[in-house]
Amino acid sequence: MKSLNQELMFLILQYLDEENFKDTVHKLEQESGLFFNVKYFEKKVLAGEWDDVEKYLFGFTKVDDNRYSIMTFFEIRKQKYLEALDRRDRVRAVEILVNDLKVFQSFNEYLFKEITNLLTLNNFRENAQLSKYGDTKSARNILVIELKRLIEANPIFQDKLTFPSIKTSRLRTLINQSVNWQHQLCKNPMPNPNIRTLFINHSCSPTNGSPSLGAHVGPFTPSQSASHVNTLVGWTLNEIQSTSSQIPVGVASSLSAPTHQASNALGMLDYLHNDQGQLMTQMRTTQRHVEEATYNATPQQTSSILDDLPKIVVCTLQQGSTITTMDFHPSLHSLLAVGCANGDISLWEAGHQQRILSNPFKIWNISICSVLFQIDAHVGGVNDLAFSNLNKQLCIITCGDDKLIKVWDLNGKRLFNFEGHQAPVYSICPHQKENIQFMFSTSIDGKIKAWLYDNIGSRLDYDAPGQWCTRMLYSTVENRLFSCGTSKDGDCFLVEWNEREGSPKRRYFGFGKKCNGIVQFDTTKGRYLAAGEDNQIKFWDMDNVNVLFSTDAEGGLPNLPRLRFNKEGNLLAVTTSDGGFKVLSNSEGIKYFRSHQTLKAPLGTKNGTDSIPRCIERKGSFDYASHKSKVWETAEIIDPIQCRTITLTDSADPTNKVVRLIYTNSGVSLIVLGSKGIQRLWKWSRNELNPNGKATASVVPQLWEPNNGIVMINDVPNSSEAIYPCMALSKNDSYVMSACGGKISLFNIMSFKVMTTFMPPPPIPTCLAFHPKDNNIVAIGMNDSTVHIYNVRVNEVKSKLKGHHHECITGLAFSARLNILVSSGADAQLSFWSIDSWHKKKSVSIQMPNGNTLVGDTQVQFNNDQVRLLVCHESQLAIYDAFRMELIQRWVAQEWLIGSLSCATYSCNSQLVYAAFLDGNIGIFEGNTLKVKCRMASSAYLHQPTIIRQNVYPIVVAAHPDEPNQFAIGLSDGSIKVIEPRDCDTKWGNY
Repeated sequence: MKSLNQELMFLILQYLDEENFKDTVHKLEQESGLFFNVKYFEKKVLAGEWDDVEKYLFGFTKVDDNRYSIMTFFEIRKQKYLEALDRRDRVRAVEILVNDLKVFQSFNEYLFKEITNLLTLNNFRENAQLSKYGDTKSARNILVIELKRLIEANPIFQDKLTFPSIKTSRLRTLINQSVNWQHQLCKNPMPNPNIRTLFINHSCSPTNGSPSLGAHVGPFTPSQSASHVNTLVGWTLNEIQSTSSQIPVGVASSLSAPTHQASNALGMLDYLHNDQGQLMTQMRTTQRHVEEATYNATPQQTSSILDDLPKIVVCTLQQGSTITTMDFHPSLHSLLAVGCANGDISLWEAGHQQRILSNPFKIWNISICSVLFQIDAHVGGVNDLAFSNLNKQLCIITCGDDKLIKVWDLNGKRLFNFEGHQAPVYSICPHQKENIQFMFSTSIDGKIKAWLYDNIGSRLDYDAPGQWCTRMLYSTVENRLFSCGTSKDGDCFLVEWNEREGSPKRRYFGFGKKCNGIVQFDTTKGRYLAAGEDNQIKFWDMDNVNVLFSTDAEGGLPNLPRLRFNKEGNLLAVTTSDGGFKVLSNSEGIKYFRSHQTLKAPLGTKNGTDSIPRCIERKGSFDYASHKSKVWETAEIIDPIQCRTITLTDSADPTNKVVRLIYTNSGVSLIVLGSKGIQRLWKWSRNELNPNGKATASVVPQLWEPNNGIVMINDVPNSSEAIYPCMALSKNDSYVMSACGGKISLFNIMSFKVMTTFMPPPPIPTCLAFHPKDNNIVAIGMNDSTVHIYNVRVNEVKSKLKGHHHECITGLAFSARLNILVSSGADAQLSFWSIDSWHKKKSVSIQMPNGNTLVGDTQVQFNNDQVRLLVCHESQLAIYDAFRMELIQRWVAQEWLIGSLSCATYSCNSQLVYAAFLDGNIGIFEGNTLKVKCRMASSAYLHQPTIIRQNVYPIVVAAHPDEPNQFAIGLSDGSIKVIEPRDCDTKWGNY
């Protein structure tokens, strides 16, 4: 019996959830202790609603139930305490300490003392264990992950984290079965029983001549009048019965017909609402917001989902005017029609990057024109137009500023005139379910109405989320209904609708705080949503309210770009701010492109310069799928499909070009130094797509800033010639030191605050390196060829090293194993210094194989073994034995890599060397032999026209500290690319 009672409780929970009684659902979960809703709990934690969090927890466990419960409550209260300290609300912090945290003193007195001591600090991040505490949002995200881990490990929550698998509307089904059974017991069963109540057993009133119950039990048949009124009940548009269609006998079949069943019967509850007034009261207000968590399991998001999205920019095309509308051909999937604000209409073949038709707006000579017909549709502007196949007749539907909706045939004859909106009608959405044709309309006052094609008037009238301009759209698969609208305050609402209830089923999150306009959106494959906002394209899985992926499509998008999928969902067109558009593709779209392209024959080289356009590969097209298992001696990567790439662009200041780039040692962030001396921090977050929170080319990071709004800005001189950008990171990721032609600045990475500045020019600092054994000691290369050994703590130069030939220092590297410092300069000379006495041990000149001495910038980096030294000069890569101070390996430009080197770095395990070239190529070498493993052409990571791509090249390269096959490059156009193999188990050179 106990088990049946629990099952009944689960049925009630399911019913309440389907009826959108969310608060009641969670109260019952808490009071019954049967099911712990992790998503609801997570939402409350992320919102910082700590009282609700603890109340919900107390329905399942107490503080001292076990060690997992102790840790769960402790972590929650600790976060609440830290947030109070972060707000400088010490009074509240003391209250939390005394009332909430003191209970844990008996479990760990030392820890309680540590927490208490935080009150004495100006910033609790001064505590070493809390030095990496970020902002409130990121801290709560981390807390959610930790709490979920503790709850899943807690035996008290065993069997309480998974909701039973129950068919939709199970409680309704059981009630219907009961009513059917009661009806079968009636002595005089009526063919169309009137079910008025569930409070007592059903019984048909005796009538003379009543037909007997037949052997077949079918659904109720509503009367003709009832069918017209109730057709749109709960947006479940069931087939309207014709007067000639009669079912002789029926019984109550369902409270509400399941959406997947074809039925010409209304649900039993429809008989409880027999007039329009009652019908309207049934509708849920749209302000009853979306689901926190459904009781259906959410599919695990994987990188394969991201591969399904068209996120690789394959072409950028110029239309020449502001684009107002776009649409792909329904069967020629790369054929795109484009309409512009100036009246121009163009037809583009995206696969060939050609405009095949252009019809500019012209003023007609009225005297020689004849009018076939003209529709005088609306007084004022026409705001939307749609075609609909009404009763097998193609019709045009229009709406306008005159608050009217009109339906016309193709001869211009008006068929219907819909009145009812109190404001200009903004958009229309005609649709058909089974053989019921209907239409939604929205007006600029935020009203949504539903219409049948008759003259009765609107069937439904309710408020749209945001109560302003809203567009509605059905997905092409499964006919799911979505809307996207904006409030007058700029809040964006992208929602899926529960048609049966007439209320939002879920709201999708991820929009900026304010939208200065109306967000455009589209759907594809019955699975994904995309919207243009904040100069980006944002994607959602329809079953997940959080952003799945976002991209700026290599930059250049307007604040609210227009976008459109093709019918296959493998191409996506998006407008640009300069009057053009970009086409993004997934791997299937690229294959489709290839099938429509004829590649040019490879060209030769002239005068040692690669004359091959970078959009064309040297060995013909590369079929990734068929060559995945093949291994080349030297592999070529020339297509975006062969690697995984994301682009980071500083939209706040595009002129702040990247000049230095470094991963944090934890591997969760990238620090970027720009040409204007501004430092940015790109940070990856922990989430379902990126559970370890590490840097990845599958998820775009956030441009992170602390709550105080401080920006890390270096001292930059007025003369651009005197700018020598340099940057170094402390081992614990707490501090970054940088300079950009002026004084050296030491920044706290968590707060962005300047801890100190020192050593104003002259001379000008050109490169920096922290001492491997003491972060307070810094080696500073100068433009006067000297190296200063500086002690930050005592603010003084401990030693000044001289030995280079009147050229600036361009590279510094410490070896803790050999106790040496190696400096390199623009004189192409290496100097080896003892870090005990700071005397010079030896100097070595970098030479060509023919013995010629070189000049030019030289960079140095130690291998993980702290003995072998990687040296990068524009003419060559070399490896030196730093112990013997002699050359052991060298590579000079040859074969496919003939350009000048701009930079190089070891991978984290020193098994690879990533080298960037000024012609846009990237070479990946074996770390020990400098043998070329593969060449990556710029066409693999730049998705721009060839003429533009030839002017973009890597300036700096950085390797991930934990993932040997991931690296990042800073480009001359100011953008950053994070690149890794397409498959996580693939290494560079193996395909």
